[in-house]
Order: sequence, then structure tokens, then C-alpha cells
Amino acid sequence: MKTRAGFHWSLLVLLLFTGCSSLPGLRVLTGQDSEQATANRVVETLDLVMADKTGATDPALMATADRIEAATGTVDIIEIRPDAEADAFVVNMLYAAPQVPQTLEGQAMALDARRRAIELTWQAVLEQSAGTDMIEINLLFPIPVETLDTGSSYIGQIAVNASIGRDDAALYLSGPRNLDSFYGLILDGTLSYTSPATFQLYQGRPNHPLFLLGDAPV
Repeated sequence: MKTRAGFHWSLLVLLLFTGCSSLPGLRVLTGQDSEQATANRVVETLDLVMADKTGATDPALMATADRIEAATGTVDIIEIRPDAEADAFVVNMLYAAPQVPQTLEGQAMALDARRRAIELTWQAVLEQSAGTDMIEINLLFPIPVETLDTGSSYIGQIAVNASIGRDDAALYLSGPRNLDSFYGLILDGTLSYTSPATFQLYQGRPNHPLFLLGDAPV
């Protein structure tokens, strides 16, 4: 019991930050680049979270992403697709943590909200993920930035990577769903639940429109 409690608390420490000078996106914000380089970096930064405007996204994936967003109320999916090379179905989502009291009860509520977002995503993508071995979910924290020419925008900071076998996710969803059962998956190694040891930015290929960012905390 003591070991599990200690493990639970360790999961609350999500991110350790490295120096800003090693991150191109953050050099824009701190003024460490030349004017031309800064302009180029701004474009790269905006690309981190801008959605696909080509209309090439699979409508079924779009609908799945919409259902997840509606069910959770705390996420905005920016990328949802199968990754054939990794044999995984990948979902990258901006996560707006709910406002909770700064108490033990509030921390438990925050963890439960994150659990619920992950579980609802597993449930929603089970059909779409057929043919892949793993389901990978990345929770991103939206960070507001000021750009040179388009006002406020956001970059996505990777906070949590949660990977589980598709069959294991299906088995879990058929049973009880609560914090104890969720952390049981982590403790027995069924669910890989990790946070980057250094500051990392999302640099994927967004393919789903953004709507939540207007309500994200600044």
C-alpha cells in the first residue's frame, strides 16, 4: 500500500524543465535569435498546433475525435491517425486540466479527470484502431505565445505519454473503471504512463481543427 501511494504521488510531478536556449521555439520568445531567424521560427512554432486545412482527413477519424472532445470536455484533439511504422493508433490532444482546490481531494479529482479522458479515448478509438497493436495517447499542455504578426497563438508541451496494447485496453474497458484499476494497469506494466524528463514540444502533423484553445487557461 505504501509503495502504491508513493508511486501515485510521483505521477504528480509531470515535467522537469531544461534551459530555454536549447529549444528553438523558446529562443523566439526570449529574443535570442536574429530578426530574420525569429520570423522563421515563429512560422515553425505556429505549425506545431495548427490544424489541417486541406480537407484530406478521414471523415471517420474526424467524427471519432469530435465524440471524444464532446464526451470529455477537457481535451482538444489535434492529431488522430494510425501509425503503420509503429503499429500504433496515435492520438495527440491538448489537455485543459479542470480547476480544482489545492487540496489532496482536489489533486485526486485532477488525476481522475485525466484518467477519464484517457479511458474515453480508448473507448472511442477501439473500432478505428483495428489492425494496430497499440493505442498511444499524448496529453499536451497548451502554452500561449505572442507572435510577431498574428497575435496570440499556442505551442503544445508534451506532458504525458500513455501507451497500451489494443487488446489490453479492450479488456480493461470491460471491467470496473476507477483510479485504483487505472493505476493497477501502470503498476503491472500493462499501461506505459510516462512524462518527459525534459521540456518537449509537440511536432507532429495536426489533422483535426482546434476549438478548445479559446477557453484554455493563460
